[in-house]
Formats: sequence, C-alpha cells, structure tokens
Amino acid sequence: MRKPLCLILYLMLFNGDPCPVAAHGPPAQTSAQRYVLEKLRRHDALFMGTTHQQPEIPAFMAALLPHLRSVGVTHLALEIAADQQTHLDHFLTTGRGLETIQLHPSIDFPGYRQLLQALADLPPDLRPEVKALDLPPDAYDGPLDRDAYIAAGLLEIFQARPDAKILVELGSLHVLRKLPWAQRLAQRPEAIRTRLQTTRPDLRLFSIVQIVGHTEPHCDFGRYYGPLPGIAALDLDARFADWHLGLTRCIALQPTPPHELAEGVLVY
Repeated sequence: MRKPLCLILYLMLFNGDPCPVAAHGPPAQTSAQRYVLEKLRRHDALFMGTTHQQPEIPAFMAALLPHLRSVGVTHLALEIAADQQTHLDHFLTTGRGLETIQLHPSIDFPGYRQLLQALADLPPDLRPEVKALDLPPDAYDGPLDRDAYIAAGLLEIFQARPDAKILVELGSLHVLRKLPWAQRLAQRPEAIRTRLQTTRPDLRLFSIVQIVGHTEPHCDFGRYYGPLPGIAALDLDARFADWHLGLTRCIALQPTPPHELAEGVLVY
C-alpha cells in the first residue's frame, strides 16, 4: 500500500534523503497569487510564461486580474496578433464580439477566451490597458521575427508612458532571460528580455515560467512539485543549478541552469 504523499515528504525531510524536494523543502501552497503580485510591485515588467492549452494557467491569471491595479499595473500585454487590437478593444468596451477576435491556434481554447471574458467583466477602473502584442501571421515571412516585434511593442509602451508597469503573458520560450543557442545554429535570434535590456538597461524585469506538472514528465520542477496540492511559487537560484526545465527540450539551447533563464517558477 502506497504511503500518502505528505508522509513520504516527512520521511524525506527528516531521514536525510537527498531527493531535491527534501533539499529545497515543500513549497508554500497558498501564496502563488501573493508571490506574483509582490514581483509586479517591485518590477517594471513581469513576464508570465505560459504552457498553452492548459486551463489551470488562464484560470490563475483570471483570478489575478482584480488585484493588478493595487500593485500599479498599467498594461496587460497578450500573445494576440496586433491586427486584432480593434476587435479586442471593441469587446472590452462593449462586452460583445469575443468570437470576432482571431487567436493563434496554439492559444485558441475555451480557457483563454474565458480569460478575455474575465477582462471584459472587470470594472473599467480596475482593468489595465490591454495590448495585443504579437506579430500578425501574414507578416511571419517579413523582415522581423516575432520576438523582435514583441520587444518593439513593449518599448513603445514605455516610451509613450514612462511610468508604465506591464504584465506580459507569452509562451514560456518567449519570456526567458536569454537564449543561449547551440553554436552550430546559423541563426540565433535574441530573446525579448535581451533586446529590452540592451535598449533600456534601466528597466526592472522579471520572468516567471508556469508549469503544469502532469504535462511535464521531463521537467524536474513538474515532477517534484507537480504532485503537491495547490500551486508552488519558487524563486530560482543556484540551489536549482542541476535541475532541468522541461520546456527547453524542444529548442536547441546549450545546457543552462534554470536561474539563468528565469527568476521564478509556478508549478501547478
């Protein structure tokens, strides 16, 4: 008969088991929202990396929305093509026309549209300005790559409003602090964070990768924190240097400690 998870954790903590869960301690399960809001309070832009098509993540983001104004958030930037801004504005203003907003197939699922509905349901004085930030699909073959386009859009927000505080929700590969590409690659585009920091070194930036544990069998964070109840909110630092972020398996990056790629992680 298998022992309950809490008993297993207890035995690992007090019997010297070297398992990483024991080494780092069980996370605080009820503080994820407080964790994110505190990071927003202290930074100019907070990047929330999402795993697409996972309902837990937009549900968490929707619950976060009513609190954004309290920590000074002025803008919410989403991975929606910029040519949908008019449709997005109309929907947020009138509450009608959600179906007219065209979303990339990777993010178009009921959970994401429920997040947009939650935005429309917010009182206007609590809703930050919502920006569709992504490169339109018909421009994919043009001179700009998506990350360059998104970085330029964020810089425009800061140029137009120097006191802006932006919550940015993108796929997790777009929020990494840097992209240490394998040397064999002919093209090695820079990360959004790299572009922003180069142009505006004064900006205080912070990236959080969100992981749904049961979908990440090759991610150490998903395997060790995913089975726990609630949401684990963790600062990444050198303690996790030997851990692996599963999301990096699908692109040709050099082996890099997680804390060099992001500052925080949420594990559902």
